[in-house]
Amino acid sequence: MPDLRFHDSATVRAGALTGDLRSRIVGLAESLRGPSWCAILLEEGGAVLAGEETRIEAPILAWRPWSDDSRLRFAPGAVGTYVLLSASALGNTIGHLPEARDLRDVADHKLTLPLTASTERRAALRTAFAGIRRELEEDAVAAHVVVEAYLRVVLIELLRAAPSYSEGPKGASPSHRTFTRFSTLVERHFRDRWTVSLYSETLGVTRDRLGDICQRVRGLGPKDIIDRRVMIESRLLLETSGQAVNEIATSLGFASAAQFSRFFVRHAAQPPGAYRAAFLKGLEQGVSDPARPFDWP
Repeated sequence: MPDLRFHDSATVRAGALTGDLRSRIVGLAESLRGPSWCAILLEEGGAVLAGEETRIEAPILAWRPWSDDSRLRFAPGAVGTYVLLSASALGNTIGHLPEARDLRDVADHKLTLPLTASTERRAALRTAFAGIRRELEEDAVAAHVVVEAYLRVVLIELLRAAPSYSEGPKGASPSHRTFTRFSTLVERHFRDRWTVSLYSETLGVTRDRLGDICQRVRGLGPKDIIDRRVMIESRLLLETSGQAVNEIATSLGFASAAQFSRFFVRHAAQPPGAYRAAFLKGLEQGVSDPARPFDWP
């Protein structure tokens, strides 16, 4: 008999198939509010994602950004596990490690990783998906910490299989390599409120040279890229955390809540408190359309 149990927490959901004779659709009923993502470990059979012409065939690991209108149809006889996670769960999973930028890049792409019949990678993924389902089902103390650890395993396996997202194309120019190093430094230090001069000094280039590189590669100045990263984190914290505005300001390295508010108003044309209130009201009414929080730089 198929395992159709549905495990639910505030930010992560998971379900499994064990060879049902009928097809199974995962869609609106399983979706989470706001931006979310879906990880699929397919052990046997196939599945089709709405909007994609190519059917995914086992054994495979698939990762997709998810929305309310996303649909996943498991074919009859399919065996596998799927996990849906919210923006806050993904943010906690990625954390603040130096690899965070690479993991964010991976998370915002559609990825499909074929798995051979018997590999250590496949065994590790099977353990991770089973662990997520077990923790959600048992709901023991600190279950979310264990779930995030297993999710991190899944993301790292995707990162290792798709290094081009963080390294850029083979034979990348010196400018692209410098920009990648700059982006990595921004991910590590945007909460420390580093200045453009400090970034350029750390990279061993002049401030003007860094500006030229950023404009050539991304079409933005280095200060714009730094501010954009801070705004992404600001919106994410306002949308998904219970922290007060002054706590968010401190976590992002601002000297005061007033300084943070001026920064936020300059980029969002409204105070952070008003932004949070509007976002929450939109969620209640089902009309919120938050930006993808990891699409940067």
